[in-house]
Amino acid sequence: MFKPSLLLLGLLVAFASQASWALAGSSGGIAGTVTDAQTGAPIPGVRLQITSPSQTVNTTTDAHGHFVVFSLEPDNYTLTAEKDGYATRTAAGYSVYADQTQQYDLSLSPAPAATPPGR
Repeated sequence: MFKPSLLLLGLLVAFASQASWALAGSSGGIAGTVTDAQTGAPIPGVRLQITSPSQTVNTTTDAHGHFVVFSLEPDNYTLTAEKDGYATRTAAGYSVYADQTQQYDLSLSPAPAATPPGR
């Protein structure tokens, strides 16, 4: 004899596992490290905009220059990286596939020094 609460718990577990199975294979991710093009040092605090025809996501690199974005629709993405003191970099053709996280690293070149007016 089953108690109604055990039956409900069993049904809840069954439905919850079905939902996660149904979501498998529908999205992917991009991860990477942003480094200084001259020194190879990781750059923290880089603002990244990751865009495709289907969506736009913004993130920032951590203290070690790493970033990761999940739940991206499979598509081709363009990454734009910005940080004060560095030239903005835009790179296209980054593919995302369902159920995979692609590793895409970027390097940023230091911005040219500004020339004071009148010189």
